[in-house]
Amino acid sequence: MITKDDLLREFGELGEAHGCYFGKYVVATFTIHCCLRNTNGHDLAITSKDIADPEFAANVLLNAPHHLSHDGPTIFEIPSSAYGFTHALAVPATYHGLLNRNANRTNLFLCLPIFRCEFSGNESVEEFKWSTHHIVDVNNWHRTRQPKIGVYFDNPRTGGGTDGDGAIVSLETLVAEIDNLNGVGNGFIEITNYRGEVIEVLSPAEGHYVLIRNRKDEEAMGRARLVAAVETFTTS
Repeated sequence: MITKDDLLREFGELGEAHGCYFGKYVVATFTIHCCLRNTNGHDLAITSKDIADPEFAANVLLNAPHHLSHDGPTIFEIPSSAYGFTHALAVPATYHGLLNRNANRTNLFLCLPIFRCEFSGNESVEEFKWSTHHIVDVNNWHRTRQPKIGVYFDNPRTGGGTDGDGAIVSLETLVAEIDNLNGVGNGFIEITNYRGEVIEVLSPAEGHYVLIRNRKDEEAMGRARLVAAVETFTTS
């Protein structure tokens, strides 16, 4: 277990409220606020960038389930708040670097407030680090939701594409690839959302798209309708 003395050595000074400890890292351009709680045989932490909200931070940690997996993420619901988050994602010490100089951090779980569409809950360490470094700004509690999107695509016109394993991309990047596919009759985009569901996009002619659901249900539509359908598919 991480002790109060451990935290004092890490942060220099601590606040206490709602059964939690509060410390912060101050760097040149921003401050990372940390909230930590000892409970149920493990340690819980939550971090935010330039936002000090002890009540919300403590509330997230108080809603963490008693059992958390050491093998991967655990997703749990949290009460509604002004930030709009619906869930939190708890990841074990192997997934994050908080308090990485502390020998007692083995049972330290980092709890991140999330929109449900941002993570599947099945991320490997590598997938989690990629998403949090390139897609989801997890310490920004004022962010817009960034859905988890897997794409497998081929575009002979641009030469763009992925191998069979696909790639994790932002919604902005996906929309750009939809535009690149416009009129490329021999190209395709296969899209996987956070639930593991799959749709496909074709563009047999300029200005025309086909959305394929369930590998067989085809529907022709224009760009605006297609983008709206893709946004709903990836965020709902």
